[in-house]
Amino acid sequence: MSGFEHRRQEAEAHLKMQMMKEMSELMRRTGLPPMVVMREAVRAIGLIYRETAAAHREPACCPCGWRPQEACDLEYLGQALLEASRRPRARDLGGMQVLGTA
Repeated sequence: MSGFEHRRQEAEAHLKMQMMKEMSELMRRTGLPPMVVMREAVRAIGLIYRETAAAHREPACCPCGWRPQEACDLEYLGQALLEASRRPRARDLGGMQVLGTA
């Protein structure tokens, strides 16, 4: 595993843990159902994207080199949501659940 991939996985685990903690607390405190809280979390990500993109519009604004491309960026983020939301596919028959007898 590359250093980048390791850092990416650490970031994903940290964000997941923090978001789960905050969303659970919000549901407990407000009584809102999970889908309402998840929708608001996704909206918050959209707002964070918009603010971050606005801060990166000028070439000299940040040394990271990222330049927002809204259509591509939003497609990329939407695809990440879809991929993470789907159940992982079984890689082989040995990992599949037995549903009956033959």
